[in-house]
Amino acid sequence: MADFEDVKQEAKEILSDVKEEAQEVVEEAKAAASGKPLESANTVGGAGYRAPDNGNNNLAIISLILGILSIVCNFFGYGAFLALVFGIVGTVLGAKARKESQTGLATAGFVCSIIGLALCVLVFVCAIACIGSLAGLGGVLGAMQ
Repeated sequence: MADFEDVKQEAKEILSDVKEEAQEVVEEAKAAASGKPLESANTVGGAGYRAPDNGNNNLAIISLILGILSIVCNFFGYGAFLALVFGIVGTVLGAKARKESQTGLATAGFVCSIIGLALCVLVFVCAIACIGSLAGLGGVLGAMQ
């Protein structure tokens, strides 16, 4: 039972980190849309542009790959379950990558993973609606006999 509580607490911490990262992305997008330079921008690259990061950010690359896989897996039968796993892991890794370095690759991985999760939720809702309508149809056909 204690293990479940530890996992639950860690999941809450990760979720709060993801929420903070999403809010930062939205604020930066609003600032960029209004023509203001980004707070995280490096002045070397010019107003509103970040200087390229020459270091490898493996978390960002993995997050982007998992985000793309979560989007693609939603279009295959039982792939929605894989998409759910890929989307969650990709979102967590993308949030960590954005904390380490504010690169476009980290942001892209984070956003792709969130899009994959949203598609996964949509697929599950549609599947539940189809199952419910088939159950209702079965009840109507049973009443007709």
